[in-house]
Amino acid sequence: MRILSTVSLFLLLSSPVLAADLPAALQHCLQQTDKEARLQCYDQLARSTRQLTATPATPATPATSATSATSATSTVQVAADPVQNFGLENRALEQQVEDLKLTVKAVRTTSKGRLEVTMQNGQIWLQTDDSRLDIKAGDICTVARATFGSFLLDNGRSNRKIRVRRVD
Repeated sequence: MRILSTVSLFLLLSSPVLAADLPAALQHCLQQTDKEARLQCYDQLARSTRQLTATPATPATPATSATSATSATSTVQVAADPVQNFGLENRALEQQVEDLKLTVKAVRTTSKGRLEVTMQNGQIWLQTDDSRLDIKAGDICTVARATFGSFLLDNGRSNRKIRVRRVD
């Protein structure tokens, strides 16, 4: 019985329409009474879904004209420059930069006494803690990734750092 259920599950998982049959495959694994068979069922399901996500989707019908081919290529988005996206949330791991060296364009103090630092590339960073740091226009500062998605800014002249977040 175990061999029959394993073979039937393998045939189910090897089909190209697994995305539609995923709830059924999960239900099949859930109904396994033997712990080892159920674990093997879930493992095979995980491997097959990983293979499906690793292979790119192919279009159902090939492009027949030059206009449809150009419209298909125009919808593909080009990955943005990771330096410009530094500090913005929801970025893919392969696009993340650990730290940036940026030149300060302007520094202003907000009404709450926190620094708002504008960089030459247009990025604006706002201080989120109460630490003190001497930053002037023209300084080359480093913005580094810290724990829990936060960022630290230092001026390179001292060992002090302030916690910042990107405004824009």
